[in-house]
Amino acid sequence: MKKVAVFFADGTEEIEGLTPVDVLRRADADCDIVSVSGEYPIGSHGITIKADKLIENVDDKEYDAVVIPGGMPGAVNISSNFSAVRFIKKMVENGKLVAAICASPAVVLARHDLLGGKKATCFPAEDFITSIKFDGEYTGADVEVDGNLITANGPKSAMEFSLEICKALGLEPKI
Repeated sequence: MKKVAVFFADGTEEIEGLTPVDVLRRADADCDIVSVSGEYPIGSHGITIKADKLIENVDDKEYDAVVIPGGMPGAVNISSNFSAVRFIKKMVENGKLVAAICASPAVVLARHDLLGGKKATCFPAEDFITSIKFDGEYTGADVEVDGNLITANGPKSAMEFSLEICKALGLEPKI
């Protein structure tokens, strides 16, 4: 069974985090909501999420993939959390699947030099695009797949993003 960590923080865009959780669980993945903001992070639209685990209690070696939703200030909160960044860096170093959507390809991955020159997309804000270009190749696609990296541009692409994660993990969701 594939195991996936989906990060949540205060300010995470709910649709970008919950859609992958829902789709991955429908595909029988062991999918954990991992919070960097306590047991009950509050999303960008005021929805309280119940975390399965806290970032301090997870080990990257147990996971096949990590999903990093966007939303502001959720992406900043993830990017500012030492444990979350260390987890993501280990996933990249070990060639595991890393999936980021909306602000997170720029605010989390590019900010920490984790794109490694790969093709990526993000929410089409000029600051985000500029960040991607410094560490990768910005494509402007709704969803971009480059090896073990999946990126997407925002809420409208959450379902396609989630299905690409399943495809990369060899999973078929029951939807």
